[in-house]
Amino acid sequence: MLIFDGHLDLAYNALSHERDPRWTVAETRAREADPPCGDGRDSCTTSLPEMRAAGVAVAATTLLGRCKPWVKPGRANAAGDGDWPSPEMVHGLARGQLAYYRRLERAGEVRIIETAGQLDAHWAEWEAADAATREALPVGLIVVMECADPIVEPAELAEWHALGLRGVFLTHFGRGRYAAGNPSSDPENTHDVDGPVTPLGVELLAEMGKLGMPLDLTHASDTTFWDAIGRYDGPVCSSHTNCRAITGQQRELSDDMVRAVVERGGVVGVALAVNMIRMDLIEGPPWTPVRHAVTLEHLADHVDHLCQLAGNTDHVAIGSDTDGGFGAECCPHGYDTHRDLHRLGEVLRRRGYGDEDLRRFFHGNWRRFFRAAMPT
Repeated sequence: MLIFDGHLDLAYNALSHERDPRWTVAETRAREADPPCGDGRDSCTTSLPEMRAAGVAVAATTLLGRCKPWVKPGRANAAGDGDWPSPEMVHGLARGQLAYYRRLERAGEVRIIETAGQLDAHWAEWEAADAATREALPVGLIVVMECADPIVEPAELAEWHALGLRGVFLTHFGRGRYAAGNPSSDPENTHDVDGPVTPLGVELLAEMGKLGMPLDLTHASDTTFWDAIGRYDGPVCSSHTNCRAITGQQRELSDDMVRAVVERGGVVGVALAVNMIRMDLIEGPPWTPVRHAVTLEHLADHVDHLCQLAGNTDHVAIGSDTDGGFGAECCPHGYDTHRDLHRLGEVLRRRGYGDEDLRRFFHGNWRRFFRAAMPT
């Protein structure tokens, strides 16, 4: 079964962490084994060759950077933490990531999808191909911006849209220019405070509405979530978020939040980071790079919960986030590389999900959502 992955950070990990998505998973692991990778990414799980082997025909992939005027130059991991002191700097970072995707497109590795017609044609090409033929096909990418901080002024959103941007998150971790994001667990971090959409964010939502761009509510603080979904009439989703009722942490969606996304016809993509699946089964810090007791069965619990809240299988999908921000050590047992996503289908089938349910989960729901939101 083909897959539509709702969330990857391919360019960010290539340009900030020197992980080339054209390498196989085995090649990346070998290159990073001596000396061991020291920035928390751990064992690679995802690459373009791996995505082809897994049948990932399309993925939503990001432009990612945050504007934090208070960051200290020369801090540890300054080149890779994604924080920059000015909007102009983070603007340049995101433009570079977009240029990287376009360069991969010129090389025939990917195809940037901007319209519903292009999505349909690309999907038909992948459906018609066998496994051997897919090894030569470009992977379809839908470019989204995970944190709106690189948009220096809301009025320039139309320019980003013309360049191929097809979705926006208002914020990421911590306070941003447009909204408040998931707060830090550090009590000394006084910048990470809950709050509503900022006045600049209100302007940006208006510009998004003109273009019909999807609003991704992942990473929003609670107040920002409710403020944003109340203000925005366009399409909404949460690309890589699990259930707070199971994990108990703010990073995930509450049941009421899930219902709000479902009522708007949106989609929630489940992510594979173990700390987003079962925090109570993790010993030590959340990103400790060791195998924990979390399994694909526990991830299936989130899928079940989302389906029970929705009353059907029309609003749940995959948003793996497994491209290098965390490694296999921080994924559930049963998942080592991206082709293991199909094992989740086996787990769901044992729970009574049928072929049509799995089709919606693996690709149908994201295809429907983006097809409706994209220009024709």
